[in-house]
Amino acid sequence: MSPPPGHRAANKASRQCWECVKRRLVCDFTLPHCRKCISKGRECPGYGEQRPVQWVAVGKVTSRRRRKESPSTAQLNHQIRSQSCLQADPAADGDASSHAEQSEYISKLADEFDNVVFKYRLDGNVQEVFSKTNRRAVEKAIEGCKRVKPTSTPYGTKGPLERLTLALQIMNLDSVPAYELRSETSEVVQSVEYFNMRVLPQLKTADELVPNPHLIIFPVAALHLLPPAVHHTVVCLTLSHYTFSLPPAESRAVAATSTTKILHHRGSALREISRRLTTQKSPADSTVVSVCMLMCCELQQTGISMWRQHADGLLRLLQMQGGLMNVYYTGLHLRPCITIFIYVVIFANCCTPAYDQMVLNPSKEEHLVNVKTMYEEIFPYCLTPPSLFEEMIRIHYLRHETSLAIKNGHEIEGFSATAHEILTRINEFSVKDWAQPGPNYDDWLTIGEVYRSAMAVYCIMAAQALDILPKSTAMNAELSDHADNLLVQLEVAIKVDRLQKHLAFGLLVAGVEAGYRSEAVRSWIERSLQQLSYKIGAHCPMRMGSSLRRYWRKEDVSWESCFTEANAFLF
Repeated sequence: MSPPPGHRAANKASRQCWECVKRRLVCDFTLPHCRKCISKGRECPGYGEQRPVQWVAVGKVTSRRRRKESPSTAQLNHQIRSQSCLQADPAADGDASSHAEQSEYISKLADEFDNVVFKYRLDGNVQEVFSKTNRRAVEKAIEGCKRVKPTSTPYGTKGPLERLTLALQIMNLDSVPAYELRSETSEVVQSVEYFNMRVLPQLKTADELVPNPHLIIFPVAALHLLPPAVHHTVVCLTLSHYTFSLPPAESRAVAATSTTKILHHRGSALREISRRLTTQKSPADSTVVSVCMLMCCELQQTGISMWRQHADGLLRLLQMQGGLMNVYYTGLHLRPCITIFIYVVIFANCCTPAYDQMVLNPSKEEHLVNVKTMYEEIFPYCLTPPSLFEEMIRIHYLRHETSLAIKNGHEIEGFSATAHEILTRINEFSVKDWAQPGPNYDDWLTIGEVYRSAMAVYCIMAAQALDILPKSTAMNAELSDHADNLLVQLEVAIKVDRLQKHLAFGLLVAGVEAGYRSEAVRSWIERSLQQLSYKIGAHCPMRMGSSLRRYWRKEDVSWESCFTEANAFLF
């Protein structure tokens, strides 16, 4: 009887077993099974002509083929390309504002590119220069503007589009690859570079009137000293800034892809903070900073903002360390965190229901003393005159105490005199005496008038909503006069780049008072918020616009009717 095919006469196989072939080993050809497989604890599949079928556990795969682009992704990419072209095509869109918007984006991108080149020019490292810029943004901007008539420039100078075109030609000559995110580590590093190159210069422009000592270059070399929660929060902040600094149509398309990454890093930051809180006996300083940064990040995100939960948690952490002012005096490295926290809470109380005010100090007098102590550090964030800032705090406490009295069934007539006193001090405030003399005197006058009129409108409407100021003809006329002046000053201030970041409170107050006004005024406020969202790279103005639109649809025009939950609108 002849031996089976594929077998040697001396009980040896004529080919290697399939497992040895797979692992590229030298088989011993032993029948019926390879001893090498048995010694390694593996099941020998044998020496047959056909490779035996291998059963795989449910949910497990051995390899994946490269998948084609999904229909949804392909459609999204097509929309991005088509929207960019449509914005640049006069025949597709007859609105001149879209052309101006695209030209402004080109100019801003060219200026940012020049900032990067200037920073690395001394090194002479072309590869590093172009790897730290967004090449795909340059390509998309040039492609989208091919059919736009170039803006005329003085003789001998290059326009923004020409500068970007030249930069892209140099990139192609040097074969510089586009910089892509590959891992969480590279995402963090790129986010820090993005902050230093794009966000920080924008903030410095807004702080020309009063330099902010807390604004510094983020040192990449210090990343390893910071907790992971800070790393993830920085990615969220920079991704949000990049998304909302794009032209509106393109911003919506990019947001569809960046939202997933933002939520991923936000979840990672939350898990890291939760882990630290459950393992530490007392909150570390790094945990306090992580919670503060996450709170600020929530203010700029889309969807439901959870800033109040983080603010309550941060206040509790500070109380565990001896109190807010104790940390301010003893932890000098935490002063920027404390300053931002107080700034956020005080302005957020304006757009929070009277019964839900966040109280930082048990008494109004103690709160005012603490604010006076640190106001030099708060001032660069808001540019609010000190006396008006104190009146804002007094209005907060007045609203809170009045709501408690109404809830407990007590008399509220005594609060009426306090409201009149606050309004009198606001009217007596002299903007000309407060404005800083010098080349920026007009800007100081403008921002001072914005805050004086806005504070008066806030005082009247908040007090009228709680029935501690009358809705008489004289009071309504005073309200209308202050609101008219506020709108005039806002039209001037919104055209000044270094004042735009400080107009959140003024636009908010004007929007609430616009419940009494025409549709044209409301449309102007809404357009202004949309423009600010694009210019400063934040979603907060859009969130404010959505909140005001819901309020305008109501029949009840009052401060308490506008804000039914804790909100915070800060640019």
